[in-house]
Amino acid sequence: MVKKLNLESINLVRERINAKLFNYSLEVKHTGETPFFFEQYKMLVDSTQKIEERRRDSNTIFITVNSIFFTVLTQVTHFSEIKFDNLLIVNLLLAIGVIICWNWLSLISSYKIFNYVNYAMIDSFENRLPVCLFSLRTDIIAELEEVAEKGNVLLEKETLIPKLFLSIYLIYMVVISLIFCLS
Repeated sequence: MVKKLNLESINLVRERINAKLFNYSLEVKHTGETPFFFEQYKMLVDSTQKIEERRRDSNTIFITVNSIFFTVLTQVTHFSEIKFDNLLIVNLLLAIGVIICWNWLSLISSYKIFNYVNYAMIDSFENRLPVCLFSLRTDIIAELEEVAEKGNVLLEKETLIPKLFLSIYLIYMVVISLIFCLS
């Protein structure tokens, strides 16, 4: 499901990127123009920003889909009128909702890993540049997160929303099944 990077694998990724990012056997001649690697750095920064935009857009789409899906589901099911045929359909819809949330969590994890690698590459590039903007920003954010209270804003912890929908679907499935079995 959702992959988590531990500290050891994070450090391994950073070491591999630092070791393999630059081709030191290639001699770069400076002709007074912007060095070629700086252009690559700018492309990497742009690519990283586009990935973050896609990540935000996909979260918006998943929130919308789940909200609509859950609204339709609650309008379709009336607890007092559940019959066996309805139970199968409702449980199928709930299973689809669970699968949607599962995929959402996997996508969030993929984006986080992809962005982590991109930011590690940006850090490596910045080791060869006179200014280290992104590295400094990362360090400042890490310091602020240690000081600030964690978990106050729901959207900052983007996996909470799919987990919330997932929990609602599972609880709804159990409640409907219990109501059907008890009636």
